[in-house]
Amino acid sequence: MCSRYTYKKDEAKLKLREKLIVLGRVPRSDIRPTDLGPVILPEHDGFACREMRWGWRVPWDKKPLINAKSETLTTLPTFKPHLDHRCLIVADGFFEKGVRFIQPGEPVFAMAGLWHPDTDAPRFTMLTTTPNESVSPYHNRMPFILRPEQYAEWLGADWLRVLELPDKSPLDKIQKQPELF
Repeated sequence: MCSRYTYKKDEAKLKLREKLIVLGRVPRSDIRPTDLGPVILPEHDGFACREMRWGWRVPWDKKPLINAKSETLTTLPTFKPHLDHRCLIVADGFFEKGVRFIQPGEPVFAMAGLWHPDTDAPRFTMLTTTPNESVSPYHNRMPFILRPEQYAEWLGADWLRVLELPDKSPLDKIQKQPELF
């Protein structure tokens, strides 16, 4: 389960359907459950960047629901009503067991998510998938990372096809070194 990711860029750019979306800095660099995080939503004929809280409220748990398994997304009643509320979660890394994973050469990437129109304020949850070779020694799940050519598909009509093709490319890992002195 992914319970922390990062977005530390002063400015980031993502390309969606030949449109360039420029994102500004989020007040936090490490984003944890219930924190605000940047998400991209389809809006009218384009896209909009919004800040939403990470984690949905569910009646059976005091903790927010922060992750959704991509393999069961279309079959569970928790998510079925929200399948048309897909979003991109903007990040530059994520953590598993104290190790930060980043995409080589990509300063910013997007993870698949769903958003929920909560009565207080909209909230999002992150899709997860089976891990790639980089993450598997640390955890049995990882965020569902999208390739740039999948961004518009995930937000559009071909989203089911995207669920079959998570990005399993190797990731770089950054592990905090122990202090020597």
